[in-house]
Amino acid sequence: SKLVDKITIRELIKKLNLRDREIIKLRYFKDKTQSQVAKILGISQVHVSRIEKRILSEFKKNLLTT
Repeated sequence: SKLVDKITIRELIKKLNLRDREIIKLRYFKDKTQSQVAKILGISQVHVSRIEKRILSEFKKNLLTT
């Protein structure tokens, strides 16, 4: 159900390290672009892209096994 998915995603976000959590927050809750996130965090856009891809892959894997 959508509620279960929301709870699961919230739990997954809590498990992220601070930088990863910040990236997800800025990208998906504050609607920032990867370039904007990169500038805010002082890292490259490519690095933001790689981190985001890894996080989403982990989320997908966790959601499929729940």
